[in-house]
Amino acid sequence: MKLYKFTPTLEIAETIAVGIFRFYELTKYIKMEDDVGRSDTSECSVSFLPKEYQKTPDKLPIGSFKGIEFKCISTGNDEDYIKQYFVFCMSTKMDEKAIGDSKYVVELYRDNFDLFMQLLNEPFENSEKNKGHQFFSHAEVEYYNIHTHPKPFVDDRWREVFVKHSDFDYQNEYRASFFASDHFFDRVSHKPMLKKKKIFTKNNKPMDFNLELYVRSGIDDEGWRYIEIDISEFAANISNESSKIIEVSDIT
Repeated sequence: MKLYKFTPTLEIAETIAVGIFRFYELTKYIKMEDDVGRSDTSECSVSFLPKEYQKTPDKLPIGSFKGIEFKCISTGNDEDYIKQYFVFCMSTKMDEKAIGDSKYVVELYRDNFDLFMQLLNEPFENSEKNKGHQFFSHAEVEYYNIHTHPKPFVDDRWREVFVKHSDFDYQNEYRASFFASDHFFDRVSHKPMLKKKKIFTKNNKPMDFNLELYVRSGIDDEGWRYIEIDISEFAANISNESSKIIEVSDIT
């Protein structure tokens, strides 16, 4: 499956194309102000709009506490919790409407993220505390509205970062996500995490290079935290061609 990463600059597109993926903290997209589609104050929550619940209040989901039922307009989490999520956002369609200020598109493949998930979800911290989270995950975004509620998260808490209101469904968004503690963020800011595996040909002969994936963290010039996957060295060994970059102006 092809995926498309929209970027405002060629520099960012070229960085992604060689195999460096930057995941920004989810709070960035809550706090930033824009009118091009990146900002969403309802990230990591399920929130219905006044135009919805004022017109059809009977469609609101029902909650209960100690046997008392009530209707839910919005459910979410506090900032200390949300800031553990870091996301890399793409689209399943090469549509120039996805992000308004984008000038370039990088063509990617879902199996990139299957590989990341396989490598990164090996135990590294206390797995008994995950409560339905996944350290690394990726999926299509599920769009909801007052008529079509998202499926309950229950034991799949990792899914909460993959839901958005249908006002954004024109983006056809696909996401990859880290759920990372402050401890992990601080640790890999000082010493990047390395996942290293031997790889073999179809004839079971070892290749003369390894699969190497680095995870590091940092803070950009605007003060936003990020986690970065760097698989550029392995990508260069596998192929002498980077991922394809397309100018948005060339999309027809």
